[in-house]
Amino acid sequence: MAVGGLVVDLVLRTVTVADLQGAAQGRIPIGPGLFIGNNVGLALLIPLAILVNRAFFGQSAGWLSSVAGRFRWRWLGWSVLVVGVPLVLLLGIETLIEGGLPAPPWPPSVWTMLALTLLTTPLQAAGEEWAFRGLVPRCVAAMVPGARLGAALGVVVSSLLFVLAHSAADPWLNVFYFLFALIQSALVWRTGGLESAVVLHAVNNLAALVPVVLTGDYSAIGDRGAGTGSAASLVPIVLITGLVFLADLVRRRRGVVRTAAPGLALLPPPAPAYPPPVGDSEIRWPGDTLGPYEHRDQPPAPEREQRP
Repeated sequence: MAVGGLVVDLVLRTVTVADLQGAAQGRIPIGPGLFIGNNVGLALLIPLAILVNRAFFGQSAGWLSSVAGRFRWRWLGWSVLVVGVPLVLLLGIETLIEGGLPAPPWPPSVWTMLALTLLTTPLQAAGEEWAFRGLVPRCVAAMVPGARLGAALGVVVSSLLFVLAHSAADPWLNVFYFLFALIQSALVWRTGGLESAVVLHAVNNLAALVPVVLTGDYSAIGDRGAGTGSAASLVPIVLITGLVFLADLVRRRRGVVRTAAPGLALLPPPAPAYPPPVGDSEIRWPGDTLGPYEHRDQPPAPEREQRP
């Protein structure tokens, strides 16, 4: 889809062949076609991850979404309130500090691209979460003995792949992408599913893309060359980390589970640790008290009355 979008940009001359020469330095030429095509292509990672998970692990799509075996739409709504709204406020303040949004009026083409951005960017973010926080850690952990070691390696490997997928040549941006991936993994771990991570990723991307779409200059989206980042790029990481703790607090108060054992029901019942004592000491009669290691096969005989 991204290649098709790039072809459209070349035909419409929103991107030239000369612009492609900067891709090796991390300056990817992006026009409207490549922008939307890239979003749609990344959104297709959702069905791809579901198919691979089904083929290798034999589980339905729901178990890739959360520990509940389904995508938890109610928790998604809570995630919008707990994670999405605060992040919009924080990033909105940052945008105002940096100069605010471009002033209207905007041409009709901008409105079209804005609508496509609002429609496809959440799906693009969800596709990355299903792949990098859902499928990849599971595949890595399945090849490693030990649950804790597998989980740790799964997070590290998926975070490194997330960095490589963004093709940045600037070290500060690479640090940002790696820390962002770690935070997303922590959010998935503490909430038991992908829902909160999808919301955070979608809001973060929309906050970065909407101002660019309003200007009509898409070159800033793909400009990740050396010198484009700085230590200031890591400031949102501190703010986003706080949202993980907030989401975990709300999850606990709402009683949302974050662990499960979907294969436990398929296992045979465990054998008793020791055979029951002879006479079945679990039988009790009213008023009968047994000491340790005692059992009684019959009810206690009634005491005879003492005649004077």
